[in-house]
Amino acid sequence: MRAFVNFARTVHSAPARWHAPASEAEVAAVVRGATRVRVVGAAHSFSAIAAPVDGGDAMTLDALRGFEIAADRRSVTVSGGMRLRDVLGGLAAEGLALPIVGSIAEQAIAGAIATGTHGSSLVHGNLASLVVGLRLITGAGDALELAAGDPRVDAARVHLGALGVVTRVTLRVEPAFRLAETTARVPVGEVAAALPEIAHSAEYVKVWWLPHTADAFVYRYARTDAPATRFPSAATRRWLDDRIVHRVVVPALVSLHRARPAWVPPLNRLVARTMAGTPSVGPAALMLATPMPLPHRETEAAVPLARAGDAFGALVDLIEREQHLVNFLVEARFVRGDGGWLSPAHGGDVLQLGAYAAQLPEPRIERYFAAFWRAMRRLGARPHWGKELDHTAAELRPLYPRFADFVALRDTLDPRRVFANPFLDRVLG
Repeated sequence: MRAFVNFARTVHSAPARWHAPASEAEVAAVVRGATRVRVVGAAHSFSAIAAPVDGGDAMTLDALRGFEIAADRRSVTVSGGMRLRDVLGGLAAEGLALPIVGSIAEQAIAGAIATGTHGSSLVHGNLASLVVGLRLITGAGDALELAAGDPRVDAARVHLGALGVVTRVTLRVEPAFRLAETTARVPVGEVAAALPEIAHSAEYVKVWWLPHTADAFVYRYARTDAPATRFPSAATRRWLDDRIVHRVVVPALVSLHRARPAWVPPLNRLVARTMAGTPSVGPAALMLATPMPLPHRETEAAVPLARAGDAFGALVDLIEREQHLVNFLVEARFVRGDGGWLSPAHGGDVLQLGAYAAQLPEPRIERYFAAFWRAMRRLGARPHWGKELDHTAAELRPLYPRFADFVALRDTLDPRRVFANPFLDRVLG
């Protein structure tokens, strides 16, 4: 029987049965007949949120089909299992686009909204904030339509897979647009103080810093009517990044890191020389996304924007002071506040600060991530649901004003806890 393994290869489980329903009726039948069932999309989460229970049921929605653009061309309704890359491709063919995308486009759309997947913009919220309405199969096997104006839509935006099987999602769209990318080098010691200004300096902006190097890089993206860069085009650069850099060069470097951890700082300084890039123009979805990386580990904190500088400065300080060897990026992104009950950006704008590592000896990564969260907890940070976290319901409840309301809605929609797994037991109680 097929096992469940997540993208990072850090979570494994052994469901007894896999289901691939091709209709809502078949989805409902699986739910009614199951004691425990989890929907598995691309399994791209670094946490155990999508893991089926050992001996339980797993379900893929890959066989469901649905892609319909509204008559006013302001929204699109897609099947919950549709991959984000296919949603973007279908929209591009119609001259449309999502206003915001995350770094990776491999996830199923229902899974991407479930965890609060986001891009980087204080003009736009996370992907879940684009949800106009959705349809799900509840724990009783009943279909439930949540349309625009239904207050439960805000609960179901970041649903954790706890409220039902999301079979259809309606998302806001807009006419396709191009973005011009520019890169600025900033001494890492100056980033914390400048972070609020950086966050507001462009519609789309992010900060990358490779630890043990002197400078961070600020990537800004502005809408433009200029033609796409022809040579090398954004698509050509992406192909080279994907096929050469991320499939050959980066794995070779990571192997060196694992064999010789002391080489991490000088190798990081070598890699940093390639990060500046050159100005380019291309389709928004291509410019904002990144190549699919090799399996690695990630944890991420959503910090109130007012504490953004404190958070970034604390991370830089602990890496240097505690002498952590870190061979992957520190990434600072920004997300506009929203009303999603369990959205990490609930109630206000946030800095999403990511700490990543790849294939170093496990004790080194555990020590780094533990230090990261000691610092972030002091700043009232919320964890990204799809990244590694060790939080419990007791700790999470005061961080989310609508936490009790979400649990109450879960009691209504899934009283049998058909969709439960150990992760949900821990974070929801």
